[in-house]
Amino acid sequence: MELSVQVPSEFVEPVSYLFGRYGNGLSMEQVEEGEMLLRTYLTSTATQKRARIEVGVKLIGSLRPIGGLCVREIAEEDWQESWKDQFTLLRVGRRLVIKPPWIPYEAHNAELVLEIDPGLAFGTGHHPTTQMVLEELERLSTLDMRVLDVGTGSGVLSIAAIRLGAKRVTALDVDSTAVKMARRAVRANRIADRVSLGRGSLPHSLAPAGAFDLALANISAKVVSNLAPELHRCLTRGGTLVTGGFLDRQEDQLVERLREVGFCIQGRCAMEDWVTLEAVKSEG
Repeated sequence: MELSVQVPSEFVEPVSYLFGRYGNGLSMEQVEEGEMLLRTYLTSTATQKRARIEVGVKLIGSLRPIGGLCVREIAEEDWQESWKDQFTLLRVGRRLVIKPPWIPYEAHNAELVLEIDPGLAFGTGHHPTTQMVLEELERLSTLDMRVLDVGTGSGVLSIAAIRLGAKRVTALDVDSTAVKMARRAVRANRIADRVSLGRGSLPHSLAPAGAFDLALANISAKVVSNLAPELHRCLTRGGTLVTGGFLDRQEDQLVERLREVGFCIQGRCAMEDWVTLEAVKSEG
C-alpha cells in the first residue's frame, strides 16, 4: 500500500517522523508553493501500523486542516525504488544544498553540500524553522567557532556548521533514534572527527560552562525557555544563541525569558508563522 498526504511545509517534519517510524521509505514532492506531498509504503497486512499512521495524521490535522490520508494498492516490486524518485535537491540560502544519498551531486562554485538521509529523525531541511536557522548559520561568521547543537535531530545543523567553517560541534538529543541517525549522517558527510554526539539534554557532561561560541536550539519555545539558563551558561561571554521552532504568538514570552537570564536580542527573522531569534550573551 502507498500512503500519501499533502501538508503545508511546517508539517513536513512531524509527518516525516510518523511515516519514517511506521512506514517503509519516505518521499517528498513539492506540489505547489508551501505545499508538500509525502508518501510512505506498507504491506497490506500491516494493519496496526496503518492505524497508527491514520491516528497520527488526524492528530496533526487537528492543529491545522491538511489533506486526508490517501491509500492505494501498488505492485510489491514497484515501491522499493520508486519512492526515491520523488526527491529533489533542496537549496537553502546562498550556498547550502541538501541532498539524499542516492542523488549524485557535485558542488558548484561556492556551494556546500549536506547529505541527509530522510529517516526517523527531524531535520530534512523542509521545515521553515530549519531553513531559517540554516540561513542564520550561513549569515553568521562561524569560522573556527565551537558550536553546541541542542536537539540535533538528523544532525543537519551540525553538518551545516562544520561545512561553514566551525572548528568543532557538540550535538545533543534526548531521542536515541535521533542520535543514531545523526551519527550516521556525520559519518556519511565525513565529519565524524569534528562532531561529538551525546544523548540527553542540558546540563550535560559534553557541554561545560563557557565552552561554546555559538548555540543552536531549533526545538520549541517551552524547551528553550526551560533550558535558557543552561544555554546561557554554556556560551562564552559575547557568545550567540540562534533559536527557532516556535510560532510568532510565543515570541514575546520567550524573548522576556531570554532577557531574564542574561541574553540581549540581536535580531529576528520570520517565515510564515514561525520565528527564529538571534540572542547574544551579555558581557556583564
